[in-house]
Amino acid sequence: MQPLAEPGLCEARALGAEVGGWQSEAAAATAWLDANVNVYVLNLPEDKDRLQFMASRLSQLGIRFLRVPGIDMTVPGAYRQARRTGLVAPGFNFSLAETNAKLPVQSMGGIVGTVGCAAAHLRALAFAEAEGNATGKPLALVLEDDVDLVDDFAVKLRRLVLSELPCDWEALSLRTMCPYGRCVSPHLTRVSPDGNEPAERCRHGVNYGFYAMLYPVRTLPQLRQRLAKAVWDPWRPHCLDIDVALASISEEVPYYAVPGVQHPGFLSTGHKASSRGQINMAFFFPPPPFFFWGTTFF
Repeated sequence: MQPLAEPGLCEARALGAEVGGWQSEAAAATAWLDANVNVYVLNLPEDKDRLQFMASRLSQLGIRFLRVPGIDMTVPGAYRQARRTGLVAPGFNFSLAETNAKLPVQSMGGIVGTVGCAAAHLRALAFAEAEGNATGKPLALVLEDDVDLVDDFAVKLRRLVLSELPCDWEALSLRTMCPYGRCVSPHLTRVSPDGNEPAERCRHGVNYGFYAMLYPVRTLPQLRQRLAKAVWDPWRPHCLDIDVALASISEEVPYYAVPGVQHPGFLSTGHKASSRGQINMAFFFPPPPFFFWGTTFF
């Protein structure tokens, strides 16, 4: 079974090539982006080098951005605060999710970093909704702080939004790994849940990556609600991976993605180790005796 239907339409490395003569469009495309897109960078407070890198790169491209603080759930009181403010659903049972994550059927290991990552992305969506309504800009672009946008990013984005993106869209990933769904244009797949994977694993295994996500502000309220419902399910801990969660509900949310095979595409990743992964690994093993789990984490 092919993971992508109509693969000849969009699953080709060459489709991500640099736009020929893009420099002649650069000024107009950058002005379009500035007028229509609020850009946000998700960044943990301690990751100052990542923020410096992003600020330098976006400045080179003429892109203004706002920083959205990431959430490190290992910081004392962070989990309580996230629950109090609704970033983590009040009814979410972390202990149950952690127990289920360690079952053989899930085989996830630690989830502390994953919970923080999901909460941070949901915070970014709330921020984007409020800021978008305040500024009148119709689009929101949320970047993780380890992406490197290509030189012709603005040109590619404007072309994609104005020429290829279907009218029904509610979310767009500018780079997805292991895509599953259907190619609908030269640079887009319509994401689908992987029916080969069980629901209790959140259809996990395809459509990875929340590196650079574009949203229409007008549909963010319902998207946030649907996504949060999928994420904060302790019986399906793989849904804590927010990229997996969104793909799992893509039958009800029109979700599109640029296949990661297209090179260089819109961006590159992997320049820094995953903060989420590092935190998960650190907290997968039992804490030492002097670590008072109940008082420091919860």
